Amino acid sequence: MLAPRRKGTEDRCWQSRRNFREPVMENQTSSPRRQVRAASCFAWAAVVSAIVVICFGVPQAASAATVRTDDQAYLQAEKEFAGGDYDAAIASLDSAISSSPEPDYHYLRGECFRKTWRLDQAVDDFDRTLGLNPKHARAHYSRGLIAEYRDYWDRALEDYDSAVGLDPNLSLPYIARGGIRWKRGELESATNDLNRGIKLASEAVLANPNDAAAYRSRALAFRTLRQFDRALEDHDQMIRLLPDSVEAHIERGRTHAAKYEQAMHAAQTGGGTEAMVVAERHKAASVADFDQAVRLATRLIEKSPNIPQGYRMRVEAFDARFHAWKDPEDCRFAVADLDMIARLAPDCATVFFRRGHLRAVAAATDGDATAAAKHFDAALADLNQVIRLDPTFAAAWCERGLHYLRAVQRGGDAELSRRGAGDLSEMIRLVPKEGRAYCARGSAHALLSDWQQALADANDAVRLCPQMPEAYSLRGLIHDCLGNQDAAHADLARARELQERLGAK
Repeated sequence: MLAPRRKGTEDRCWQSRRNFREPVMENQTSSPRRQVRAASCFAWAAVVSAIVVICFGVPQAASAATVRTDDQAYLQAEKEFAGGDYDAAIASLDSAISSSPEPDYHYLRGECFRKTWRLDQAVDDFDRTLGLNPKHARAHYSRGLIAEYRDYWDRALEDYDSAVGLDPNLSLPYIARGGIRWKRGELESATNDLNRGIKLASEAVLANPNDAAAYRSRALAFRTLRQFDRALEDHDQMIRLLPDSVEAHIERGRTHAAKYEQAMHAAQTGGGTEAMVVAERHKAASVADFDQAVRLATRLIEKSPNIPQGYRMRVEAFDARFHAWKDPEDCRFAVADLDMIARLAPDCATVFFRRGHLRAVAAATDGDATAAAKHFDAALADLNQVIRLDPTFAAAWCERGLHYLRAVQRGGDAELSRRGAGDLSEMIRLVPKEGRAYCARGSAHALLSDWQQALADANDAVRLCPQMPEAYSLRGLIHDCLGNQDAAHADLARARELQERLGAK
């Protein structure tokens, strides 16, 4: 069960997930301690808090005049939502709900809150939707997205299961469920889900070749399956239909970046010059898409400078480009936009988390020691603020814990390892069945030379996620440090086997 949520707090936007993908550690020639430090990077892809089910009674029947007014407000909200003016849509829906709290009114308002990073309020509306209509599959799916983003993966899976059970013809719940299973290394069940989502999206495209949402869904599934060329074909179709969509260009840019990594790996393992040419072509295409996303978002800001959504979309574009190509300028640009949003929403945990995460990545990647130290302090201040606003935000505890560990890897003292272990213990308290958290805490204990506790955490990670290569990699390196060579060899071999399966897929 999820921890109780504090009202009035929000979390980061679900769409901007941290997406670090690290290779399984091979046998190293460096010291065992250095190996364990390197292994801790596998836990860096964590991400998130609490959901309260609010039950509402069935509303009284409204008069005909009231129904007409409510319907008008709802139709107006639909137009505002489609145009990206989510704050105006929320105002219209507030008017409709005040007279007649219909489930679809709450659902659409929840989607508006989700799009504007007010995730606690979004969850409240999805809960209310389900209180009024327990068979509302899309509300389960949307609530699951927020739970997944907050690192409550088991809770997310429950909602995705419910959505699939209530409406087996929706493609997105299958794709989202497949995504979690894929990240956990459960490739067979993940592939089944993703292929089912692809089949349903393909049927939607056949029925309506101009269904941009179906192309988007199918592209996400193909990308998870590492079928990047097929994903890019769908991205192209989506941009053909929605040439001014910031999101469409961001997603295609991410897929081009993933294809670049795949081609670079091929070039480094015997693919030769041709693979290198392919890699450079996809890098250029990725940069072009991110650049276009920034231009489109800037155009939204210039058109409506008092509407925050343009700034949010530009943050998404800068964030995606920064994570793909690690240009420090993108981090600065995104932080500047987040500064502006923070002034407008000083109690929104989402903003501080997004900004803290960007600064944490900058601290880990900036080659200038003085600049990295400034990034570290700024990131820590933001993450502290997130936890003050919402102590049940699991991903914030994980992010701050890993932030401490990365500082240790750059030469920080043991006290930072202890702080990191403490934060990761809090994450484990909030999500006790998540193997990634045990991997991360095991790395912290290893950095403190607390080998028995590190091994216990690695064993728990393997038990909870038996198909996750990072768990075996960490345990193998700990066994190596303890001198258990046979056990180390077996675990590292298993880690490589699982990683190769993941890469082959």
